[in-house]
Amino acid sequence: MVAITYVFLFLQIFLFVISSYWLIIGFFGLGKATRPPEREAQKRFLLLIPAHNEEKVIGNLVENLMQLDYPRPLYKVLVIADNSTDKTADIARNLGAEVLEHTSLPGEKKGKPHAIKYALDEIDDQLINEFDAIAIFDADNLVTLNYLREMNNHLLNGEKLIQCYLDTKNPNDNFITLGYAATYFYMNRSWQLAKYRLGLGNAVGGTGFCVDTQVIKKVGWTARSLTEDLEFTIQCLLKGIKATWCHHARVYDEKPEKFNASCVQRLRWARGHWDVCFKYFGRLMLRAVTKLDVCAFDGAIYLLNPAILLFGTTVWIAWATSVFLFKQNYFILFPSWLWISLFIFSCIYILTACRIDANKKFSKIKIILSMLFLNFTYIPLFIWGLITYKSKTWIRTEHIKNISIIAHNAKQAHQ
Repeated sequence: MVAITYVFLFLQIFLFVISSYWLIIGFFGLGKATRPPEREAQKRFLLLIPAHNEEKVIGNLVENLMQLDYPRPLYKVLVIADNSTDKTADIARNLGAEVLEHTSLPGEKKGKPHAIKYALDEIDDQLINEFDAIAIFDADNLVTLNYLREMNNHLLNGEKLIQCYLDTKNPNDNFITLGYAATYFYMNRSWQLAKYRLGLGNAVGGTGFCVDTQVIKKVGWTARSLTEDLEFTIQCLLKGIKATWCHHARVYDEKPEKFNASCVQRLRWARGHWDVCFKYFGRLMLRAVTKLDVCAFDGAIYLLNPAILLFGTTVWIAWATSVFLFKQNYFILFPSWLWISLFIFSCIYILTACRIDANKKFSKIKIILSMLFLNFTYIPLFIWGLITYKSKTWIRTEHIKNISIIAHNAKQAHQ
């Protein structure tokens, strides 16, 4: 029992240090976000959209991208119709996008990272000559019309890998989608904006990110995990290239309404996160030590997030067991009020982020409860994801929200 107690005391110290680290970083996410100076449109962009049977939503995104507030000759929209058997290719082509149709060979792996790799290989010769940067979107997305202007500003500011603000296309659908939205509002400030201000590396979110073509050439596109965005972020960090943050352009992502579909999606993310953690944690720590690279160290801490959640759960279960079953407190080192204070601060921060960044009126109680529910249900998913992290099966999330950017903006303005 003494040995177990010391183990749990060590875990509490570790959790307290990490929580304090997050708390300090989070303070830098408060306040008004500034933007880089406005620059003349110069950069040439390739907008890449991997799409598998997305006929219900692809038209809205292509129309949206064709209307961006940026000189039309300076960007091209390319849809990868990846093993599509519906009208995805025809719809995209009729709306003015270029279409690259891809049919996997027998035994060839499928999924978003493989589709992107196929497209980059196909256009390899013209990539550097015709484009300065590539932006990647999911087929269900909608994008604010200032997206390319903001990316142009960031690129001319010397940044090489930029993630725009991640927002939710359908936050008002139900409790599940509101939980996603609240999580993004919170992380976009307490994590992304705060780290950008501190000069730390940001996290690429899988959609709405822009990367300099020279970075693609240097790093390559070899990410094959279920979270190819996270893997690419870490690969760039290992080359000394950190992701940065654009708070003033948004991509709206459709989130699953049903709990089962949400679990399938988040299990994929959990497996991918564990996979990337096991592959790259050691290499990041080695770079952090040998090159005194603070961004590499911060990236390594980020990879530990699933483990930190499970450690925290273990500590609280052990404490509850000792108090309610054995009638003795074996495991608490720090006073309960300290942990409660951290929890209350997190709730206040969530509400503050929603008030600042959301154009929608949400119930404060629903925001907190939906986010807590979504994050607590991550616990069994991270456990199962750890057990099955070697599984690379890509299960597609169905997208059905057929809404234009004009209708979306009108709805937001009304709310």
